Amino acid sequence: MYYYVVNPAAGRGQVKNLQDKLRGRLTALGIQGEWAKTTGPGDATKMTRAAIAAGHTTIVAVGGDDTVNEVINGVERENVAVGIIPIGTNNRVATQLGIVQWQQACEALAARRLTPYSLIAAGQKFFLSTLTLGFETDLDKTIDTAETGLRARAKQYTQSLGHARKFQTLRAKIDVDGQYKLECDLFTLAIANQKFLNPLADNRLIVTISDRPGARLGLAGLVWQTLRSRADASPSDSATTRFLADRVVIETEPPTGIMVDGKVAGRTPIAIRLTDRRVRFITEKIIADFKDAVGPRVN
Repeated sequence: MYYYVVNPAAGRGQVKNLQDKLRGRLTALGIQGEWAKTTGPGDATKMTRAAIAAGHTTIVAVGGDDTVNEVINGVERENVAVGIIPIGTNNRVATQLGIVQWQQACEALAARRLTPYSLIAAGQKFFLSTLTLGFETDLDKTIDTAETGLRARAKQYTQSLGHARKFQTLRAKIDVDGQYKLECDLFTLAIANQKFLNPLADNRLIVTISDRPGARLGLAGLVWQTLRSRADASPSDSATTRFLADRVVIETEPPTGIMVDGKVAGRTPIAIRLTDRRVRFITEKIIADFKDAVGPRVN
C-alpha cells in the first residue's frame, strides 16, 4: 500500500486546495493509500521510518524538496520506493526526475518506474540533489526568492546584485579521496551525484568550483543566471574546475555554512561522501539502461 507523507505547509498551503482532486485521481488510478500530515521539521523522517516498519514499501512525499529530503533520510531499506507529488515552492528533485505537475506525478506513481540513486552524506545528513557553499548559499540565506511576479523578481535581482558585489571569495582546502589536496579561492562550490544530473552517468560525486566571474559575464550575469536556475552555480565565464570523487573534505577560511534544498545543513570543515545507501525513486520515464531497476507495482 502507498503511504503519503503530506506537508500541509508546502506551496504556501496549496495541498489544502488540491486535496480532494488529488485523492480522487489517486483512487481512480488504484493507488490510494494512507495519508499522514507533518506538523513540523523532522516529522517526515519519523513518519517514513514508522511506515516502513509497518510494512509500507512505497513512500510518497507530497510537498517540496525539503519534504523529499526528510523522507529519504527515513528510508533505510532497499526494497522501498520513493515517489514525489511536487507541491512545494522548490521542486528541483521532482523536476530532475521528470515530474513537474501533480497530475503527471499521479500517472508516474501508478506506472511505478524505478531508478536507483546513491545518496550523498554531508556529516550525518543524507541528500540526493545539490549541496552548495559560497555565494549561492549566502544568497539563499539573505534573499527571499520564493515570491513570484515581475515586481518581486526585480526586487530580488537588485538585492542579489548588491549582495554579490559585497561577497568575498573564500579560501578553501579540499581533500579529494584522501589521495590529493588542492587549495583555491572560491566564489561558489557545488556538489551533486552526477547520476542525478544525468541518469546515464555512474553514481559519482561531481564537484564544481568557481572563482568570481570575469568581466564578460560579470556579476550581473551571474545573479541573473542564479535566480533563473539554481541547478548550476558556476557561470561559463568564471574560472571553473570540475572533477569526480567519492569523498571530499572541505575546509574554508572563514568557516561557512553549507546548504541543501534551501536549508542550512552544516558548516565547514565538513566531509561529504557518496554512500552505498541507495534509494529507488519513481521517475517519469524509464531509460533502457535501467530496465533491471523496474519492479512490479505494489498496492
